[in-house]
Amino acid sequence: MMPVFCCELRVLTWNIHHGEGVDGKLDLPRVGRVIRDARPDIVALQEVDVRTERIKGRDTVRELERLTGMRGVFGASMPFQGGGYGNAILVNGTLLGSRVFPIGASPGNEPRSILMTEMRPYRCSLDIAFLSTHFDHKSEEDRMAGAGVANLPIGLPAILAGDLNAPPDDLVIGTLMQQWASATKGPGYATIPVETPKRQIDYILFRPAKRWAVVSAQVMDEPVASDHRPLLATLRLLPGEE
Repeated sequence: MMPVFCCELRVLTWNIHHGEGVDGKLDLPRVGRVIRDARPDIVALQEVDVRTERIKGRDTVRELERLTGMRGVFGASMPFQGGGYGNAILVNGTLLGSRVFPIGASPGNEPRSILMTEMRPYRCSLDIAFLSTHFDHKSEEDRMAGAGVANLPIGLPAILAGDLNAPPDDLVIGTLMQQWASATKGPGYATIPVETPKRQIDYILFRPAKRWAVVSAQVMDEPVASDHRPLLATLRLLPGEE
């Protein structure tokens, strides 16, 4: 018998470096093409600018909506150059609501946050929670604060995706694994440096573990459009008590 599942979702996470590639070109259409070609149902984006000076006042989320045909939501982690800088989510489906959870920052460090949405993807008959985040790259204390926020209770089947700035054997990832399971467990998921990836710091996580099954996961072959490679996984949402 074929296994019973509620839906199958293609999940993409990508630190887009505000749209600037390693070739020094600011090219949001290129970012949009990479996303579109991956055919995702849900996308978590990090290092997203909205109306900042360095992207000439453009709204990255609105442009990516137009380029991909998906719906988007932005969560600012901090004001920056006359606009906002933070995380974003794109979905083929209905966005039911969103909230930004600040992450405590050590003095002198960038404010970080988790953008959480409740949504119903088109290919799913159930609501899920989807979270996009970018942990601090300098302070383990700040990364641990982010893990504490991410581990708070969530009342829906959930996916957390983003740039966690920690390798798989790090204490931060171990702390997250108390509540989450990883779709990218094991070797083969290095995302940086982009030219020849050697380290994994980008992840797709899910909870509760018994509600999800990993169908596939891969690092996409995109070495130019950002300083991170995109990470793509297909997850199945399984039946269970809500």
